[in-house]
Amino acid sequence: MPDSRGVDRARPDGVPMARCLVLLNPRAGTLKDLAASSGSLPPAERVRQAFSAAGKDVDVRMVPPRDLGGVLAEIGRGDSHDEIIVGGGDGSLSRSLGRLLSSGKTFGVLPLGTMNLLARDLGVPQELDDAIAALARAKPAEIDLASVNGRPFHSISGLGFFAQMARAREATRGFKGLGRYAAFSLAALRAFFRSGRSRYQLVIDGAPITVEATAVLVTNNALGDGAWRRPRLDGGELEVIVAHAGTVRERLRLGVDVVAGGWRSNPLVESFRARHVKVEKSLRRRVWLATDGELTRENTPIIFETMPKAARMLKPDVPASAIGETLASGAVGAEHPAAEPRPSAV
Repeated sequence: MPDSRGVDRARPDGVPMARCLVLLNPRAGTLKDLAASSGSLPPAERVRQAFSAAGKDVDVRMVPPRDLGGVLAEIGRGDSHDEIIVGGGDGSLSRSLGRLLSSGKTFGVLPLGTMNLLARDLGVPQELDDAIAALARAKPAEIDLASVNGRPFHSISGLGFFAQMARAREATRGFKGLGRYAAFSLAALRAFFRSGRSRYQLVIDGAPITVEATAVLVTNNALGDGAWRRPRLDGGELEVIVAHAGTVRERLRLGVDVVAGGWRSNPLVESFRARHVKVEKSLRRRVWLATDGELTRENTPIIFETMPKAARMLKPDVPASAIGETLASGAVGAEHPAAEPRPSAV
């Protein structure tokens, strides 16, 4: 099949090359379940057939996480696919962002992880077949990214309790079934008490503020009310959410509000809008940081910056009924005025 330059694009076996390449993480739980339910049909072929049935020809490769960077580097050096869809969780996509951006191609995400934060905010359904059908009809859209110490990320980066929860998740990866839930509950309780009061020095668009907090969270564009969803992916801003230190009872109340969706009105929560944020933690040169579900050890200060319209991603059209449901839940259309950083009393 000729490309835009009139050149026939074909795989080594002579079969015309599809415009879209799908890279699947074989370790993703969704694919393991798919393999168990598809009989002798390999998951890659099952995904290819589902895209074909939805009207989109794709080439599919199974790529372990350790090889993804190398594969994307090769693609960036002249692969003739126009689109790349990464099948995996938030971490798989986040680790791939640098290579995907340098390729100059449109890319998308097939949600195969646990949280699938960006996929949800893009409007990609969570069920595999529904997601494939939506991506087959999706159109390119420019969305924002953010960076942490120069590395791009797509959704959320956090210190304190958020990083401790990520450590708890890492500690339970080897467990299965009910054992994993029990291990995670114990690890989460340990994280709750481990992430006590810490002093953070923040510089928010040039304005300094010192806080005593249990957590500092930076999101690429602001979260809506209630659900942890972003109404916009092109607002060109960061939201800085500070969970101030409180008593054990107050922190437990905040945990309940987070689960129930009323966290914005909790008295321990303060938020700011910004484009450039610097974070330091008193008495610590290195800190744990959880970014898009991936845990890293970082030197301070940690610098967060906006990357407006940095990515061209496949975004499904959201049906009118879905928009109505989301508006009713308060997850879309919520606007919060920017808060002016003010010096802390501590």
